[in-house]
Amino acid sequence: MPNQRFPKVKMLHVSPHEIKFVLSETDISMANALRRIMIAEVPTMAIDLVEFHDNSTVLNDEYIAHRLGLIPIRYQPPDSMK
Repeated sequence: MPNQRFPKVKMLHVSPHEIKFVLSETDISMANALRRIMIAEVPTMAIDLVEFHDNSTVLNDEYIAHRLGLIPIRYQPPDSMK
């Protein structure tokens, strides 16, 4: 059996929109897994459809649309704003 991981988490600050903590006694793969889980749980939206009427730039329409789709847009459902 490979080495078991027993990471330690020390909570520094907790608020409704932010948590600060220190992760120790673990390796990079465990920290990266935790980072990916946190990113996946943040509700976001992205631009799906872009229509161009007149593109006078040197950039292709597809390039601009792709770059716009990469912009994360934060979203909070109306029922959770209470």
